[in-house]
Amino acid sequence: MELRDGSRIAVIGGGPSGAFFSIFALKLARMIGKEIQVTIFEPKDFTKDGPGGCNKCGGIISELLSQTLAHEGIMLPDSVIHKGISTYRLHSEEGDVTIAAPGLERWIASVYRGGGPKGATAGTCESFDHFLLSQAKAEGAVHQQFRIDQAEIRDGRPVLFSRDREVMTADLLIGAFGLSSTARIFENLGFGYREPKAVTAAIAELRLTEEIVRDYLGNAINLFLLPDEGLKFAAMIPKGEYVTLCILGSKVGADTVSDFLAKPVVKRFLPDSVPYSIECRCLPKMSVGAPKVPYTDRIAVCGDSGSTRLYKDGLSAAYLMGKTVATTAVLHGIGKVHFDQVYRPVYRGIVTDNRFGQLLFAATDVMRKNRLLTRGMLETVRKEQQQNSGRKVLSTILWEMFTGNERYRNIFPKTLSPVMNASLLANALASLFK
Repeated sequence: MELRDGSRIAVIGGGPSGAFFSIFALKLARMIGKEIQVTIFEPKDFTKDGPGGCNKCGGIISELLSQTLAHEGIMLPDSVIHKGISTYRLHSEEGDVTIAAPGLERWIASVYRGGGPKGATAGTCESFDHFLLSQAKAEGAVHQQFRIDQAEIRDGRPVLFSRDREVMTADLLIGAFGLSSTARIFENLGFGYREPKAVTAAIAELRLTEEIVRDYLGNAINLFLLPDEGLKFAAMIPKGEYVTLCILGSKVGADTVSDFLAKPVVKRFLPDSVPYSIECRCLPKMSVGAPKVPYTDRIAVCGDSGSTRLYKDGLSAAYLMGKTVATTAVLHGIGKVHFDQVYRPVYRGIVTDNRFGQLLFAATDVMRKNRLLTRGMLETVRKEQQQNSGRKVLSTILWEMFTGNERYRNIFPKTLSPVMNASLLANALASLFK
């Protein structure tokens, strides 16, 4: 079972995973002299401001992904990168500390997933997702701007419908959608796919001025680790005259953003004298699991609807999954056996890596809920940052946990450092006498 000249591929979802799949499928097909047709079904206009054009994500791209894309010939224009991030500022009820990038090459960057916050001036917030979709179209993909709401299998091939109208019979169907009602289309195909487990996040766009953002945030992401039971962490990400606020927790709802901004720790950082307005907000679902059955003959699911990285760096996961599915389909075949051989090992690799991530965030939860451990963490990081040389183990762990520059499985062994743990415990105990 393989793609042939003239084979038709339907991609449901034009975000990063769908765009990456399309880009690499068309590139690889040309390399082996095969002509295929790729149609991307995406109803959103990623140039629009506000929720209508946004994929509801914090918008962080790692230095590793940026370099990888450059090697692939996908050069991100300066207009897409809204801020180069070189530091994290960690805020807690016990104090604050700044964590610099472990090396000059370990920066990250902030991007918009749509045309910017509601009311943004047209053209001032160029969209990362629009850029990638344009790259896919430049490779030969066709973009159909309407929603697929039903699919069935007929004579062994997927058939797609929109508003009860049959629109396409595909040789290969790719699900590259986020966590949404689109999952039911694939669940109803009967091959065992189920939408992954998810939690709710709160995202808001705060409008300030470029001067205020520069003075208060600079080139730093401000990360808040608070002892609140329902709040895992929150981050403020600078983007020109805006700040994207992302909050993750077990009790996230309509009042989460307002309640967070009223907290004393946040007021200490962003006092009432700093004027800002909340231009738009949303409560998107964030995947914290992975479907056990993400593919079958002529069907594969990737991106957030498949296997993605826990709490961070979804764009790198979209690249990896999109390219792997494309490689499988074009160079190996489109049967379940082919996805088993090529796609599944990479898919399971992210699932396994996320288990290490769960352990790391569990340890972080213990520290943020314990005042002594929080003080010990802050003091340990503060001393590491004052060193001109030597291993900055805890600083590196925290940097890599909240960016996408390292896998969780590679971070985890660093947490076992006897020297780092001894320092953490000593600084925690010493705080009792201060």
